[in-house]
Amino acid sequence: MFAATRAQPIANVLSTGVQARNMGTLREIQLRLNAIKNIGKITKSMKMIASTKVSKAQRAMESARVYGASSASIYKNANTAPLENEEKVYIVSSSDRGLCGGIHSSVAKATRRMMAADGGPSPVIVLGDKAKNQMSRTNRG
Repeated sequence: MFAATRAQPIANVLSTGVQARNMGTLREIQLRLNAIKNIGKITKSMKMIASTKVSKAQRAMESARVYGASSASIYKNANTAPLENEEKVYIVSSSDRGLCGGIHSSVAKATRRMMAADGGPSPVIVLGDKAKNQMSRTNRG
């Protein structure tokens, strides 16, 4: 009588938890299958998003190739001749707006360093308002 009461709690634990031979219960298997299905849905939607982004990037690349081809043809067909007095001309290029971080000051500093390394004053052609403002502080003329 006393031994039967001791065995009863152990039997209750086995019937509510893990089945024989460490097999999961039906509810655990269903939860796992649902989780796998959800992961599959998420993966499928991520693939669709990635393919959309790739096709958008490819369209942008195709439209940019026209500009690259025209730029290459300009450089190929340019009638340039070396300067007679072999004087260096610096062409500084930046943007008109200041949303590029420190790029404008970096371009101006690099130009000043190159001009100082070469020695004498050289003509400077500046493209872009930000670099123009930076270069006009030190190079008047």
